[in-house]
Amino acid sequence: MQAEDSPLKICVVEDETDLRDELVESLQEAGFNVRGFTASRELYSSLLLTPCDIAVLDVGLPGEDGFSIAERLRAMGSLGIIMLTARCHAEDQVRGLLHGADVYLVKPTDLRVLHATIISLARRLKEEAKLSQDTITPSASAQTMAWRLAADGWTLLTPQGAVLPLTTQERTFLQYMLQREGQAVAREELAAVISDNPYEYDLHRLESLVSRLRKKAAAHGIHLPLRAVRGAGYLFSASECSI
Repeated sequence: MQAEDSPLKICVVEDETDLRDELVESLQEAGFNVRGFTASRELYSSLLLTPCDIAVLDVGLPGEDGFSIAERLRAMGSLGIIMLTARCHAEDQVRGLLHGADVYLVKPTDLRVLHATIISLARRLKEEAKLSQDTITPSASAQTMAWRLAADGWTLLTPQGAVLPLTTQERTFLQYMLQREGQAVAREELAAVISDNPYEYDLHRLESLVSRLRKKAAAHGIHLPLRAVRGAGYLFSASECSI
């Protein structure tokens, strides 16, 4: 979650331009830090650079729908998820909530209700985070013994203290894989993150990227816990001891 005095960071994913602009403007006027997106690819690319506290998702989006986005976001971290959609059937509401949404709002929704929902959800998430921190506080040594990117994002740090400088695409790829640590990530999903045009992206380029990254790591004496999973994509797992 955000720092004590900083505004909540909100991501709005809505393909209807007028409504998206209205939502972004209204939330900004309410004091939130807001970014608006048309589809999932734009959202994922932005989150690699700047995390958000709460995502507001439409369901009927071009490409990946809101249900799938909510499921992926839930797997990536503890951000809040609000579905804001015209789908009012109980089946849709149940599906949304089961796929990771914290709140399901049906359009048209009074903007004051949306503002209040965001504040309420943020308060709940903050309380849950504090409870979790009070219950389990990892030691400093445990925090350092992990694969991670340096603060500037341009260097991979290993649990043993080795460093690996990264190119732009390597940085984007590893940042996403670290967010999904322990999970197989589909090649198509990675293409959407790496490329500006994933529909024309040659997946062989992704394989070449991974191959070059492995060789570079090996040249630095680093064994990346990264492997291909047949039919599923790529997996980055700290429990792996070899490439």
